[in-house]
Amino acid sequence: MTQRLAGKTALITGATSGIGVDVVRRFVAEGAKVLFCGRSSEAGADVAAEIGPGARFVRADVTDETDVIALVKAAEDLGGGRIDFLFNNAAPALRDTPVTALPAEEIASASMAIFGSVVLVTKHVATVMQAQGGGSILNNGSTAAHRANSSPSLYSALKAAVCHFTRCMALELADHGIRVNTVSPGAIPTPIFLQSLGIQPADQDRALTALQGVFAKAMPVGRAGNGDDIAAAAVFFASDESSYVTGQDLVVDGGLTAGLSNAAKRGQADMMRTVLANIGK
Repeated sequence: MTQRLAGKTALITGATSGIGVDVVRRFVAEGAKVLFCGRSSEAGADVAAEIGPGARFVRADVTDETDVIALVKAAEDLGGGRIDFLFNNAAPALRDTPVTALPAEEIASASMAIFGSVVLVTKHVATVMQAQGGGSILNNGSTAAHRANSSPSLYSALKAAVCHFTRCMALELADHGIRVNTVSPGAIPTPIFLQSLGIQPADQDRALTALQGVFAKAMPVGRAGNGDDIAAAAVFFASDESSYVTGQDLVVDGGLTAGLSNAAKRGQADMMRTVLANIGK
């Protein structure tokens, strides 16, 4: 089978758990050399050992410019002076806190972690890509950027900023042969997603199974999403197949932003009929 990313070098941030790990695994299988980062050295070493020699881990905090400079240099060295693809994936879970109760420190740290880090890593990778004459950058957005009240408000607004930054960068970097796009996952159960719901690690396996069942009923495609769905989209954007695509946001959500599944819609209709039938009783 032809490897779609053979000879390419990729830098993937926030890849010690969840979607990031699945993207690293898929890229290595597709023939890419992958440098990935995270803040936990132990988790990064475990992922690198599991995936094998195609994946190299560097501990980095992508909100720290010193760490980012070292990270980008390591990726450039791995690629023999090139970075063909960047996936800005790192982002923390946020508490669902009313705006009236948000501490200024939390607003600042969340803004840097979710949005500022994308700007910072893009800044340094784009410099490399300009010198080499092109590349592809993919930012991890969210359907929360398109649908209010589906995630914490601050998280949703910052992901919307990521999506618009993508469009701005697509135009700013076009003359250098650099394409910039967004992939926006729907509600995909991952450890970070479960943490945002306040679910403790000991309960996550049971919660994951339960959420998959809930999502399967709500999604028009009839199943919950997973990291492999996002990894497949990332491979497309990293490959030459997407050479005419820039400034776009690919929503990968099983159709949820289009509307609820027929089963969920029937459930709502049944509930409405029950409510109406009991009015006045």
